[in-house]
Amino acid sequence: MKNREVFGSGSQSNSQTMTLPGRSFATKLHPDKKRLFIGAYGFEKRSLGWAISQKDQGSILNRALMIRYSPSKGRNRIKLLKQAISHIGASTPVDFTLNIRSPHSIEESLSLKLENLLPHIDEVIVDISAMTKLLILVCLRNLGKFKGTVRIVYSEAEVYAPTQEEYEQSKHDMEMIATFPSRGFESIIRMKCLSSIRMQGQPVTMVAFTSFNEQLVRHMLGTISPHRLLFINGRPPREDFAWRERATQEIHKRLIGEYSADNPLNDQGLLDRVASTLEYTETIDRLDEIYNRFGIYERIICAATGSKMQTVGLFFAKMKHPDIHIEYPTPDSYFTKNGISKEIRKVHEIVVPRFSEFLTSLRG
Repeated sequence: MKNREVFGSGSQSNSQTMTLPGRSFATKLHPDKKRLFIGAYGFEKRSLGWAISQKDQGSILNRALMIRYSPSKGRNRIKLLKQAISHIGASTPVDFTLNIRSPHSIEESLSLKLENLLPHIDEVIVDISAMTKLLILVCLRNLGKFKGTVRIVYSEAEVYAPTQEEYEQSKHDMEMIATFPSRGFESIIRMKCLSSIRMQGQPVTMVAFTSFNEQLVRHMLGTISPHRLLFINGRPPREDFAWRERATQEIHKRLIGEYSADNPLNDQGLLDRVASTLEYTETIDRLDEIYNRFGIYERIICAATGSKMQTVGLFFAKMKHPDIHIEYPTPDSYFTKNGISKEIRKVHEIVVPRFSEFLTSLRG
């Protein structure tokens, strides 16, 4: 297949033996199936990535569910996205409002909305490019009983904030923090569909992903008081972004130092426990390792603080180990001086046929 990208995780993993679906470049679809598109209105150009990539494919969509954030995270490209999906068949998308300051109702309301939209649908396209991590998790969880194909699509940006120069300056000038993807902390969101009551009262192993916002983890620690804290550092697949692996670790260096016994470093001084920010299977591998080591005796709580594709991996790990508990620390703001990302580099997809059956097989 010409659109298939060759990649490796760098280790023989449980995910490889389980034949998890691979990541590939987005396929050009044809109007041969009944499809539902689920996406969110975003202010970045990549929120249009998948829809634009399909512009010459005819009426490949039958329905569309569009999530609108309230209050808006920025000047959303609502009109442009509606035009793009209209050109490929979904001329009357259903709007769905998510109050990002009070998102608890989305679990039930999204489930009811999908009950009306899913009948007679063969395939669901979930575009996570403009979705919050919480929305990614809840959306995929609400598709848990869907028997058709789920196509998870993600538009990779050409440039992400902060740049290396902005990061280096921010270490000496904290006003530059405004160029980071998110800042501050607002609240911790707990959803029934992502929770687990198993082993309550037992010691807690907290798992967190490094990011450019250390406060998210600090506030989680303030509410959980875990027995141990395990970091999974993010490794971008692109050489020009390799500096970000060390940067996100540097941001969390005090916490890593406080929990140094559980966060070993390699001979380059980087965290041993690392997962690609793009290859979702590596996140599953790291969580498998953590679960196999600590899950019998300790309660595992994961903070959804990683990349969007790491969040997809977190979802599948939760489906594989239902007693993993997930919480979402909400950033205080998503605004940045120059925007979070620029342009569209590639559009990726993960195709999961017989979605409900696949999720059941993970638990086997």
